[in-house]
Amino acid sequence: MTVIVCPYCFTSARVAALPYRCMMSHTGVRGGAPCVPVADARWAAFSGNPATGGAALRGPCFEAPRRAGRGRAPCPHCGVPTPTRVCRACHADLPSDYCDQGSRIIALIGPKTAGKSTYVTVLAHELRHRVGRAFGASLSAMGGATQSRYRLMEDALYDRLLLPGPTQPAAMRFNDPLLFRLSLPRRGPAWFRRGSRHTALVFFDAAGEDLANQEAMDRFTAYLAAADGVILLVDPLQLRAVRDQLADDDGLLPPIETAPEQIAADLAAQLRGHRRQGSKGKVSTPVAVALSKSDVLRRLLPDGSPLTRPAAHTGGAVDGADRAAVHEEVRALLDEWDGGVLYRQLDRDFGRFSLFGLSALGAAPPEGAPGDAPRAGPHPLRVEDPLLWLLGLRGLVPVRKRG
Repeated sequence: MTVIVCPYCFTSARVAALPYRCMMSHTGVRGGAPCVPVADARWAAFSGNPATGGAALRGPCFEAPRRAGRGRAPCPHCGVPTPTRVCRACHADLPSDYCDQGSRIIALIGPKTAGKSTYVTVLAHELRHRVGRAFGASLSAMGGATQSRYRLMEDALYDRLLLPGPTQPAAMRFNDPLLFRLSLPRRGPAWFRRGSRHTALVFFDAAGEDLANQEAMDRFTAYLAAADGVILLVDPLQLRAVRDQLADDDGLLPPIETAPEQIAADLAAQLRGHRRQGSKGKVSTPVAVALSKSDVLRRLLPDGSPLTRPAAHTGGAVDGADRAAVHEEVRALLDEWDGGVLYRQLDRDFGRFSLFGLSALGAAPPEGAPGDAPRAGPHPLRVEDPLLWLLGLRGLVPVRKRG
């Protein structure tokens, strides 16, 4: 019995029990006329659109027949087979390949200034290219919505050197997730290694202030409860000691947002509310905490800092010793910059967390053009480390242990 989690409302359901949606094709109609759009009040209510507006008009839904073909079912009205499943709770369309494999929901959290949208764009690009080569992996967008949206994000950043806008709080708009299919080579004995293992990665970009906003929490409550792991991006330019040392760099400092330790505390409180905690009272969901924009910190880093060099991924494996070195380096920096406030908050609340440092762009935006990428384009550093650590915990990528 295959059970999936809807990547939109995060409700669990058996795949065999999901309804289908007719795609209103004019080809292959059997006996009658093609289906026409009907108002889908359930989807309109979830997405915040008027129930009678054009956005609510979609293909009609129908229950799965008792003996549906593999992944497809004929519409009872027009007879055309459709592969599109529908979440029963929110009526979101689910890509057919999303229903065919296990999923890993990655919660991405941080203040508006942390660069979450830029980070996801660069992370997916690196997984398709450099990191994919190192691990023998491939990454592809699932569903028309993610394919179209990611294509626009990647073209804007890599071709036109334009940074994405800040994440809007959920109380202001519906934030769609990005769905990707990650394919990895099988590991184990030679007879077992044929073929690939596939998993769906769901990235949901949340504004940090949503964690403390009751109006937005209905959506993020279910989202956080379903997350297999959390990536918490911390903007180092929100730390007072860092701001003081970089104050002479004109135009570099963003406005003050929610303190990172407060975001971590709010995150822990929400996860505890969903019983995501172990026997010692600490939250059981693993959290990767990453200092973003590490490029602006270079003159503050000690000589030989692991934050200034990329991870090797030798032999297609995560280097446990390298991860530990980065963790200890970031811990020492936080102790120097904020007296260890953030680290103690994390240590008190989370049973499993690791610290990282990364740069999605490799350099700051051009002077006087904060909405542009560096003129040389993105040259990321260690963007993949938090995700690889989370995947390693699930046994999806090999980890070379320390020592």
